[in-house]
Amino acid sequence: MLLSALQREHDQLTRILGAVTGHESQVDFRWLLASTLSDAEARSEVIDATIELEEELYGADKAHALTMQRALEALDATRLAEALISGRAPHSSAPILKWPAPNVLFARDLAVALGDALVLTHAAEPGRRRDMTLMRTVVRHHSLFSAIPRIDLAEDGALRDAEGPIATIEGGDVQVLSPEVVLIGVGLRTTMEAVKRLAPKLFKRGVEVVLACEMPRRRAAMHIDTLFTRIDEGRCLIYPPMVSDPEGQGIRIHRFTPEGQCDAGRDLLAALKDVGVALEPVFCGGDDPIAQAREQWSDGANAFALAPGVIVCYGRNERTLRELNRVGYEVLSPERFVPNAMSYVHNDERHVVVTLEGHELVRGRGGPRCLTMPLRRSGEGTQR
Repeated sequence: MLLSALQREHDQLTRILGAVTGHESQVDFRWLLASTLSDAEARSEVIDATIELEEELYGADKAHALTMQRALEALDATRLAEALISGRAPHSSAPILKWPAPNVLFARDLAVALGDALVLTHAAEPGRRRDMTLMRTVVRHHSLFSAIPRIDLAEDGALRDAEGPIATIEGGDVQVLSPEVVLIGVGLRTTMEAVKRLAPKLFKRGVEVVLACEMPRRRAAMHIDTLFTRIDEGRCLIYPPMVSDPEGQGIRIHRFTPEGQCDAGRDLLAALKDVGVALEPVFCGGDDPIAQAREQWSDGANAFALAPGVIVCYGRNERTLRELNRVGYEVLSPERFVPNAMSYVHNDERHVVVTLEGHELVRGRGGPRCLTMPLRRSGEGTQR
């Protein structure tokens, strides 16, 4: 990736978000981590956990572990946060850890805000396990989260064994569609066992239905939000084969309620309608199968809703933007949207899609929804 271009694109997203939330309501994860690490207990906890991962995942021996520990302990809070993300010493760029943690950029996966609670996530892939370790340290020690109830699947048993994930879950697979309905994707990153552990905990918090959607087991379908996102009260962006060929895509819906589990067929939109979430599809890539596959790969179905009907998408997905325009969405540049953001957000008659540059961001396999994680929603199920 070209770092300067990546930073410019991310800064553009930050400006779009700030125009709606106010910059005082935006929280940067790097800042959260650095402010957490001013606490001695948090520092010790995260350093120990990071070194344990280096030993477990990458075979670091005791001598190397001690070297890493000393290097990390010598850093102040800000530089320690930087080193834990970059894997390198901030002052010299000398390597400290085996690998950096660049995917911490995709904040959506780090946790799930659900009502007044926070679901802690556990990564399936080794390369993302440090991300979740950092987030758990923040949640346990930062004052922002001190009064927030936590849901942690690790309390119910092992998350993985020698053969792989048992009960792993990532935020990109969880969509809160209403206070009563939660959709969870089951595929490469989130397991059915995780859904079975999580559902009873959600029922205790007022959720009535959890729909688990089995997905294609391929990298292009990493999370369910690469295939489906809700964009307003009555519409969703969706990868068309999810509708036209669910069997070929490996789609199977399971419905969980407090009374038990049942098969809900292969039609995701019908299953959602049955639980009170009726959505008209807008097709990622339009009606051209080649464009559908290409734009799904470049996160055409991964939209972030600033408010119902006010969404952010990558500008590179032209066929998807054309479909959105066809159903009434104005296509706006950030330059046009940002100075007038609140007039769009508070106008229920206008639907807009803000086009984010994403030529470098998209190479990390994540769209605008992946890059954001709302901690507080205004109207559960309407603000994403």
